[in-house]
Amino acid sequence: MTDTAHINAPLLPDARQTAGESVVRRSGSDAELITLAEAARHLPRIDGRKVSVCTLWRWARRGLRGARLEYVRVGRRVCTTREALMRFFTNLAELDERVPPPGRPAFPAKRKPITSRQRQHALAEADEILERARI
Repeated sequence: MTDTAHINAPLLPDARQTAGESVVRRSGSDAELITLAEAARHLPRIDGRKVSVCTLWRWARRGLRGARLEYVRVGRRVCTTREALMRFFTNLAELDERVPPPGRPAFPAKRKPITSRQRQHALAEADEILERARI
């Protein structure tokens, strides 16, 4: 590994890594680096569609629900390891257990849905305003 390799991969927002820690050190010195394109080819299809390389890059840069995919930059290529992928998916599963899924937003109790008649009245009123403005 060269000293120009860029490393950016905290697993959880509160888990800090030192700048010298890398994907390869966490996986072992014999870990095989794979590009994000190779990683995407090895992942199972979701709803019949392959996982995009862009999705893997987003998981590495921004993360998903608090977990981030570990990666290392080798020249112009962005690489990861199979072990890093497994850690990422394991962290996602652990987060699912700890954090409840976001619920469906509820309508405010004071606001009632409008009826069809109210909607028609509002549309007629808007038409009158536009007609008066000659629009």
